[in-house]
Amino acid sequence: MNVAVLTYDNVELVDMHGPIDTFLRANSYNGSRYNIYTVAATDAPVLASGGVVTITPHYTIKNCATPDVIVIPGIMTPDGAGIADKAIINWIKKMGANKKVIMSVCIGSYSLAETNLLSGKKATTHYLSINDFHKKYPDITIIKNVRYVADGNIVTTGGITSGIDGALYLVEKFDGTDIAQQTADVMVYNRDNPLPPYTILPPYYND
Repeated sequence: MNVAVLTYDNVELVDMHGPIDTFLRANSYNGSRYNIYTVAATDAPVLASGGVVTITPHYTIKNCATPDVIVIPGIMTPDGAGIADKAIINWIKKMGANKKVIMSVCIGSYSLAETNLLSGKKATTHYLSINDFHKKYPDITIIKNVRYVADGNIVTTGGITSGIDGALYLVEKFDGTDIAQQTADVMVYNRDNPLPPYTILPPYYND
């Protein structure tokens, strides 16, 4: 299965690398089922959030293999959540229309919402962005206090490390419970951990 991980300037590193590492680790137990690669709008290097890491994408949206799964990491700009450029939005929209599995991580939900693929669906995002996201995209039903939400071929995840939870959900869907648990174990990751107490939102938060 081809797993395309999008990258762009100001990409959140853990949003990217949590899912990448999850699929890579799963390959140890499933006969290397996942072909994971990074994709950007162009082949120019991109500078990750904070300016610490420069990423050279494997492919562009014009020459990458057709993905089975697309991972959309968040973009953190000085002004808050960013949105991928129009070419990437259109590419995601095209892939979604072909029923590819699409997963946003954290505030990658904003880029996914811009495609209209989330319209009428349930979704989640980082707890600090839920009110803003709800105001901008009122046709999307936001679910609070969860690590991920699956609705059809779309998976959205909460804050940052929740991308690991979303990726493990997909590994379980594709490879079964045992391989998902083996993957979590080798990552020393507890899928049953409760949410941190100060990230839990009251029921009226986005009313």
